[in-house]
Amino acid sequence: MIVRFSTGKLFAAVMLLVALSLGGCGSGDTYAARDFNELIPRMMKAVNQGSPQEAAANLFNVTSADERRDAVAYLETRPYGHAEAYMKAYKLLATDPHPMVRAQAMRALGSSHDPSIVNVLVKGLNDSDVTVRRDASMALQSTYSEVALESMILHLKGDEDEQVRTNLALAMVQARNQKSIRALIDALDDSNAAVNYWAHQSLMGLTQQDIEPNGKLWLEWYRKTYPEPGTTPSATTRSK
Repeated sequence: MIVRFSTGKLFAAVMLLVALSLGGCGSGDTYAARDFNELIPRMMKAVNQGSPQEAAANLFNVTSADERRDAVAYLETRPYGHAEAYMKAYKLLATDPHPMVRAQAMRALGSSHDPSIVNVLVKGLNDSDVTVRRDASMALQSTYSEVALESMILHLKGDEDEQVRTNLALAMVQARNQKSIRALIDALDDSNAAVNYWAHQSLMGLTQQDIEPNGKLWLEWYRKTYPEPGTTPSATTRSK
């Protein structure tokens, strides 16, 4: 049996679906419902009490997971959002039992551009929850240090999530060394096209070589440029 809808009823149904989808994912409505002038002091008072363990316990007692996530999302956009006191809160929340809070903390730490917190991002990259790993890998695109390199290579090669691998292929452009170049060459053979693309873009950015996205060709260049482990590219191999 074929069910027919009038134009008016069909339009109304479509608009209802749009309204429901916007209501479910829009952060602006969440912000409007929050009194951040009350929430932020309540959260920060808990953060600054006692040891990190005591602060965590206090924080969980006075806030819900949704409030903690929204507070971090709000704070990281403020001009003062990466002051020392708030960075302390983000580090604490990176260990929150709720993945959505840990993930939001990774975003906030990543937007700080502070290399001293990269070790926290590495912990996020090794998180069991894929959302946390995605946000940690994205954060490493803007806040990087050599501390993260080994974990980045490991997850670029073996993380089960394509978005994590894609994020890391893009982030790896900051790791200007032989290990990162070799890992990116391997990523050209990844099963995901986005990983291939960003690995190639990062390789060209790192090496200044205009070689097509072909793993065999890049491997030939690599072996000529790095005949022995630990050597650096010569001036001629760096040029296009």
